[in-house]
Amino acid sequence: MNAEFSKNVYCGYIIKGDLTGAIQYVKQFPDQSELYNRFMEVFEKEQYITYDVDAELNEILTIYQQYYREVFYLCMEREKAADRLKEKLAEFLGTDGKDITLDDMEEQQVARVFISRGFHFLGGRTSGYYGPYIWRTTETQNYEVELPHGIQTYTVKLLDGFISQSWADYLSFGRTGTGGWSDGDGMINCIKSSYDLESEAFKVSLLKHEAQHARDLSINKNMSSEDLEYRAKLVELIYSSQRNLLERFIQEADNSDRSNGHAAAAERIIDGFVRKLNLNPAEVEKLPNRQVQAVAEMLFNESDIS
Repeated sequence: MNAEFSKNVYCGYIIKGDLTGAIQYVKQFPDQSELYNRFMEVFEKEQYITYDVDAELNEILTIYQQYYREVFYLCMEREKAADRLKEKLAEFLGTDGKDITLDDMEEQQVARVFISRGFHFLGGRTSGYYGPYIWRTTETQNYEVELPHGIQTYTVKLLDGFISQSWADYLSFGRTGTGGWSDGDGMINCIKSSYDLESEAFKVSLLKHEAQHARDLSINKNMSSEDLEYRAKLVELIYSSQRNLLERFIQEADNSDRSNGHAAAAERIIDGFVRKLNLNPAEVEKLPNRQVQAVAEMLFNESDIS
């Protein structure tokens, strides 16, 4: 057992979708008893979270919470859990759901309910699992972003007033999750509350990461999630000087589920460092920053798609 609780280890389990591993890890530490008890309340006793919205919206959000419990805590087969989510949403909405996909149901029917209350709604899958992003306000700013292939201006949508930030945020009780995304329209979406807008985390892990996605998608709109994340995470390593991101990537790494692009890409990056330097992962984690940047740049250039 580690001497003290590590947020990187904990968040690594969450990013991989391994809720059982996260709970077992947390259980080892007496100083994390409050977090462990909260897991038991929500996932074992089904004491679901109530949000600051009306009763109808809370019922929909409870349906999503039941899906999270089934797919992550009860380890129900992923597509079966998605089918049950669709059935419950269809029943609540008063439709039969037979001639519509879950993605279309979210976009056309569930979204309408939230939009009618003044919210923005984005459904679909994140790293293989459903879980909506629901927020109140959007403002835009333009940023000049330097990438390995030059500087370009990107429009960033700063999203605020969230009531749902998909499954990783929910599973971790707000300790980790998606900080932003690009939709293939050349714009970057940023969850404003996740960042200090002057920090390296924002300038590198959000702006450069998502700008690399936007660039890559402009070249190949069908690029896989794993390839997109692999190149964007390497960009993070190239430009980061204040944080040990390799430590975080080692905890996230997992290639058992290729639909989880973040975990598969992290595994691929660590494998690349091990191969380039003939080191084991523990040694890779301790590399000086300049060497990390140099190796990351080599791996990025080897993956060039331009």
